[in-house]
Amino acid sequence: MNVNGTGSMMQTQMQMRKMDGTGGGNGGANGMRDIMQSLSPDERNTLKEQLSSVSEEDKKSLIEQMKEVDKTNMSSDDYFQTLLDIVNQTNTENSSNNILSIYA
Repeated sequence: MNVNGTGSMMQTQMQMRKMDGTGGGNGGANGMRDIMQSLSPDERNTLKEQLSSVSEEDKKSLIEQMKEVDKTNMSSDDYFQTLLDIVNQTNTENSSNNILSIYA
């Protein structure tokens, strides 16, 4: 009985940690969740589609850049556009690098 009591207590603590963002998982996933919660379903799909063509290394960097955006003084449209601009800047740089390597 004592084990179940301890197990329940630990489960409750983990749930509380996850609710305040300090629970398990990596920082990138938690940051992405916070970003996505601020977007409409259509905006989420668009952002996911844009990120699908980005390498994992670049994606981590993009998530860090997106987490730094201060959305408190922005409209939701401006916030979404800023996120897209961050992703598109990386996509453009990668495309330019690929084109240069073809001609080099």
